[in-house]
Amino acid sequence: MGRGRTRVCVRWYGEAPMIEVSADVTVPASPADAYAALLDLEHAAWLPAIRGLRHIGGPHQGVGARFEVEAGLIGRHLRGVLVCTEATSPRRTVVTLEEGLELTVTAVVAPTKGGCRVSLTARYTVGTGLTGAAVEHASVGAARREVARAVEQFAAQFGRKASGGPPD
Repeated sequence: MGRGRTRVCVRWYGEAPMIEVSADVTVPASPADAYAALLDLEHAAWLPAIRGLRHIGGPHQGVGARFEVEAGLIGRHLRGVLVCTEATSPRRTVVTLEEGLELTVTAVVAPTKGGCRVSLTARYTVGTGLTGAAVEHASVGAARREVARAVEQFAAQFGRKASGGPPD
């Protein structure tokens, strides 16, 4: 299987820049199996930034699933509620953080020869003005590494071996 790829994009929406960091990887699994693993947030050990995750409401998987989350992400210690806002089986799922950091994580699964391609995109903003912009720009490298590590660890649970560190 090929090595994953990462991308970074900075977009401005009004006053605040929105950072978008993406990585993708090919896994030797069916799209349905990969999608099921993405939705199983209670067993998402492949998310390296997550230090604690507990179901607190709604269904255990899919739209409306709510999880109390503790994470170390983009240089910050975060606590909050992660909510699944979209689940289109077996192609796409979206989770958002309810308060604090504006964070949305989108996972997309697409069939490919020998398995499927899993793309993970994190979009976030931490504030407005020069201070917010400086913090966001300083966080891009760490966010990029976290997303790249997440897709590699996700792929490893399907038997794909990581290829030596985060991709460029």
